[in-house]
Amino acid sequence: MPTNIRIRRGKKANLPSSAPSGMPLWCEDTKELYIGTGSGVQIIHTYDADTVDGYHASSFLQKTNQFKIVSGANTGTTTYVYPPDGYTMSNLVAFIPSVRTLHYSGDVNGDDSTYCNWGKEASRITVTCYNSEQRANPQCNYLAVWRK
Repeated sequence: MPTNIRIRRGKKANLPSSAPSGMPLWCEDTKELYIGTGSGVQIIHTYDADTVDGYHASSFLQKTNQFKIVSGANTGTTTYVYPPDGYTMSNLVAFIPSVRTLHYSGDVNGDDSTYCNWGKEASRITVTCYNSEQRANPQCNYLAVWRK
């Protein structure tokens, strides 16, 4: 049998000062979610997932030439990623490497290792992608975000 979850909603100006513990409250005008604590209400923060230094991800596109997003792929155990023109390593705010393709040889069992990691150097980023039973060069992807 389905369970209905009711969410109290309205304008932030009408937000109650307290609500039963666990009661969700949605502010339609500010798009904020609160939860009742029994003796008050507590905002549910979501900024960790979609902000950088307090700026919401949607604001990235509103500022001309502030952010530069670079992505790419490479074949080989080691990949070097350099800052784009006009940026330095101090402008790097996010970097994500990922495995694109690994070629195994032999049996893959409990004594095998696979890794993909990165390190920030003075003038570049080094991405290392490797597995212990490699029969061909691995391939990696990367995404870098630079901010002036």
